[in-house]
Amino acid sequence: MAALYIGLFLIGIGFLVKAFPNLIAGYNKMSQKQKANVDIVGLSTFIRNGFILIGLVVIIGYNGLNWAELNDLAEYFIPVVILTGVILLVFRAKKFDQNEEKLVKTKLKNVFTVVVVVLVMVMIGYGLIPTRYEINNDFVKFTGKYGTEVKVSEIESVTLIDKMPIIKARTNGLGLGPIRKGFFSIEDLGRCRLLLHAENGPFVKISTKDQGIIFVNFNDQAKTEFVYAEITALKKL
Repeated sequence: MAALYIGLFLIGIGFLVKAFPNLIAGYNKMSQKQKANVDIVGLSTFIRNGFILIGLVVIIGYNGLNWAELNDLAEYFIPVVILTGVILLVFRAKKFDQNEEKLVKTKLKNVFTVVVVVLVMVMIGYGLIPTRYEINNDFVKFTGKYGTEVKVSEIESVTLIDKMPIIKARTNGLGLGPIRKGFFSIEDLGRCRLLLHAENGPFVKISTKDQGIIFVNFNDQAKTEFVYAEITALKKL
């Protein structure tokens, strides 16, 4: 879902720049003589098309990688696409500015740097949003970044443990304080999916046929125990 929001945000910026060219950094502060040396129609169109393209690549590419179960690539796909796209836009934009100082290029560098930083922060913030769960007779679903959906029929076992096994390394995920989301290398178990919100137990360990092992816990101990009880009850049906 984050890829969709980020992609639409980028596309929206593109249309705004085309509709209101004065939003282009540096151009609105130029003198009339300097503005006369800028092909603002070409520049605004170029930036609009560039942001639309970047937004579409983010949406389609990210979801395509997830569909192909290339989660490791998907994790780095959005920042790489945005950074690459922004760099290309900055350097190609100079051809529309005939001023010797290349004011548009200089200002765009600063603005696009801010955009990249903001988007990265948004992605990190999205990862920090607490995981939600949905449990019914057919599947167990954990939402949010690195969330997943598991068919009840694919669950081999579910146990409640007080202490996590040793986490050896993060292979593809977010680790910030007690929050660990994504894929981590666990001693004796290998690559596992973690959706952890608290450092202390209990932890729900879900062993599946098709997705390996998933560890889940919440800040509220009672919530963790409730999820365990609900999944256990489903397995007994």
